[in-house]
Amino acid sequence: MRNKCQSDRGHKVVLALVFIFAGLLYALISLVNHYYFKTYALDLGLYTHALYDYAHFRLADCGMFKDASLSLLSDHFDLYLPLLSPLVHVFGTYTLLVVQIAATLLGGWGVYKLISLYTDDKRMPLLATAAFFFSFGIIQAIAFDYHSNVLSAMMLPWLLYFLKQRRFVLTSLFVVLFVIGKENISLWLFFIALGLMWDYRKDRKALWHLVAYAVFALAYFFLINMVVMPALGGSGGGFARYAYLGDNYAEIAGSLLSHPWEGLKLLFANITGLEEYDGIKEEFYMCALASGMLLTVLKPNYLLMLVPLVAQKMLSVDPHFWGISFQYSIEFVPVLVISSFLVILRLKKSGWRLALGLALLLSTVLTTFYSVGVPKSIIMVDQLCVYQGRHYEQKEFDIDYARELMAMIPDDASVSAASMFVPHLALRENIQNYANAKGTVKADYILITEHYVNFLYYGKLAFTNRSDYETMASDGAIHLLKRKTP
Repeated sequence: MRNKCQSDRGHKVVLALVFIFAGLLYALISLVNHYYFKTYALDLGLYTHALYDYAHFRLADCGMFKDASLSLLSDHFDLYLPLLSPLVHVFGTYTLLVVQIAATLLGGWGVYKLISLYTDDKRMPLLATAAFFFSFGIIQAIAFDYHSNVLSAMMLPWLLYFLKQRRFVLTSLFVVLFVIGKENISLWLFFIALGLMWDYRKDRKALWHLVAYAVFALAYFFLINMVVMPALGGSGGGFARYAYLGDNYAEIAGSLLSHPWEGLKLLFANITGLEEYDGIKEEFYMCALASGMLLTVLKPNYLLMLVPLVAQKMLSVDPHFWGISFQYSIEFVPVLVISSFLVILRLKKSGWRLALGLALLLSTVLTTFYSVGVPKSIIMVDQLCVYQGRHYEQKEFDIDYARELMAMIPDDASVSAASMFVPHLALRENIQNYANAKGTVKADYILITEHYVNFLYYGKLAFTNRSDYETMASDGAIHLLKRKTP
């Protein structure tokens, strides 16, 4: 009994250390990036300003990157932001970054709890949690601002956990929380429900709930993408990214079904013709295989869950979607980790389970180091390399001076700012992304770096009314301009 108590205590200590290390790592990446002005108008500035609007009972708009008359919900149907908006009064411009870190840690706790339902071997949930926390998909997402699909992905382990426990009210709650993060998440839920039907084929009550979730997912997907978002002025579903396949879901599906071989080739092809994008699709597949997909092949119903993720990633015309960088791999992480450890748990001998679990963790960590160090994909190295001094510095300007200039801007003033300043100035009624200026800047104040002075917007000078402003302060690297009094 004494040895068991000591073993349990040791396990809890190791588990706590994994969570503490993960939390510190995420903070060193995300919060440090924001402190050193390595977060940007798109997307942290946009979403932080949306929080501010929602917290003041105003609808957020798309003015930071396109027509201000359009609701932000017409671009992404994200209901997390209104729900999270009260927190902006507590955490300020760091709100969404704090929420994203907390959600990721809670997602890891969900993985731990879920895998614990399948085994009495306490080492397996611990290894699964560590593999989850240190996967390249999570590390890359944490390094690039905030995105609500990260929060949705973190709901999946809890959805599976409560379903396994047959606590259907809580499962249904997490189904709703899962889909409200973004307009395409409900399509993913449909495939998740289909995949889970195999595991619960002998549990009639669970199976009927999964059928209901699948129907709900499809209904929600088409309602939001085909009715609500177009009514708000958006196109719904991000069709522009797949325009070469068709102008709507029916045409896209028809193109893929009528030319299946061509569709398969698109999963690997570089359709841009630019050499810098050669091999980045293959790189993602290799990293995914090394982070658990190789084992997921042995649980093919979980491979079904990856179908919409692979399609939306690889069929996009935008090459930034294809690789391992940014937030475009986050949804793969819970599926790969959970399915991999469910496969490992099939092994009868605990020694084999431990060996394979450790091997997967090592492979995942090494893949993450690769994704930070020498990938083909475009990554923001300075935002990721917490082990190097350049992560903790801003080379373009003096950050203390930048904060002095921001303090000089009245809270009720309208501001047009360089991208890296926008997230820090977003808690006001009117904040504009200077890079999106279409020739005439209309704000009361302008805060830009030297790089932006002659910034071109689609080949035209973004700031043509320079004579309307006077320089309020400058150190040569940063300029604070104020509109002249008539």
